[in-house]
Parts: sequence; C-alpha cells; structure tokens
Amino acid sequence: MEPAFTQKVDNSEPQGGGCCLCRMTWKRFFALLGLVFSVLILWQIVSSPMVVTVTGTGEVAVPATNATVTTTVSVNSDTAQNAIGAVTTRSQIIIDLLKKSGIPEENISQSQITSYPAGLVTTGATGYQASLQVVAKTPHVSTVGDLVANLYASGATLVQQPVLSVENQKDLETKATDEALKDAKSQIGKIALKNMKLLRKVVSLYEQTSANTSTTTSKADTVTGAQNQLAAQNGVFKITKAVSVSYKLW
Repeated sequence: MEPAFTQKVDNSEPQGGGCCLCRMTWKRFFALLGLVFSVLILWQIVSSPMVVTVTGTGEVAVPATNATVTTTVSVNSDTAQNAIGAVTTRSQIIIDLLKKSGIPEENISQSQITSYPAGLVTTGATGYQASLQVVAKTPHVSTVGDLVANLYASGATLVQQPVLSVENQKDLETKATDEALKDAKSQIGKIALKNMKLLRKVVSLYEQTSANTSTTTSKADTVTGAQNQLAAQNGVFKITKAVSVSYKLW
C-alpha cells in the first residue's frame, strides 16, 4: 500500500490586515473632514462678500455754443393803455435789434404784457406801469457783451446775465459718464488687488450730473483751443458726471 501525502493549507488572513483597513478608514475620514471644512470656508466666502462703494468722476470741457439773453422792458405812463402801447413799441425796437445782430426769429420769444398801478411798485408814484420780457438765444457767444450794451442803448430796462449753454448734451453726458465709470473701475481694481479679491459684481449705481449751462467760461487750454476754433473763441465750461458704484468682492 502506497503511502498518502497530505499538505496543510493555511487559510488564515495575514497579520496586520485589520490595521491596514483601519489606516484606510482614517485616511478617508480625514479626507472627508477636509472636504467639509473646504466647503464651509467656500460657503462663508460666497455668502459674506466684501461690499465696497466708490465714487468716480468724469469731466468734459466743452465750448459754449449759445447764450440766452433775457431783456426786461418797462414803461410808465398816465394810463394803462398808454403804458401798454409804449412798452409794445419799445419791445419791437428790441426785437428788431436782436434780428439785426444775427439772431434767427425763431430763437426770439416774448412774454405777455403785465400792467399795474405804478404805486404798487414805488410808494407815492402815479400812473401805470407796463412791462414784458424778451428772451433771445444767440450763437454769437463771443460778442454777447456788445449785444447787452446795444440792448440798453435801445431802451432795455434790465438785461439779465447771459446764460451759456451747449448743444449735444446727451452725447457729452455719455462721454462724462464713461470717464466717471473708468475712474470707479480703477479705484475698485486697486482695492480688490489689495484685499486679494478676484471676483467682483456691481450691485448698485447712482449718477449725478452737473448743469449743462453756465454764466461763466474759462479760457481753453492750448491743445483744446488749437483743435477747436469755437472753444478758442467762446471759451469753455465743464460738464461733470459723478457715479457712486457699490461692488461685491469675493
């Protein structure tokens, strides 16, 4: 009878297997914990942005293209009818002068005549006073001083200070706004860089514009005067635009 051979097979798990599994579990735990902290930090950043408000300004120097002159004509007389007739005649002389100075008729307007007892204006005065206003818009800004002098010589009672204005107001305001926004973006860019904020979003914007009229002008600088004959002749005034912009930074 031939001898039988047997071989013992060891099916036991290698030593240390439990510890390896334990180590893998701890790695996953710490990885998950780190992910949770990262999400919390990211949520905190997203939900609590830095809010900054900056004010940008933009200016456009423009030549005055028109001057509006308001002339008051006033006449005293013994009766209301005579006062009205006299003020009508004198106002027509004023209007004829304005036309001769090169002002188109459509740019000349006249108010209604008002008549009242002279005693209401000056204590003790007798008779009646009649008055009206003639308003003219002239493109001859550089000679408006001479026009005012001629109006007084033609019988004007009072000539108010001419008001200078500019055409194409919307285009000029748009240009000034662009300059103001560019200034605001420059400011917020510096603030974001200083605070290491890479993302930004505009949340509000408020605009404010200066008047597009003036009673004074300044002499145009050399470059502006050389490029624009009207600016060199009539002088310039500034239209200013200010924008207040609020940003959220992340």
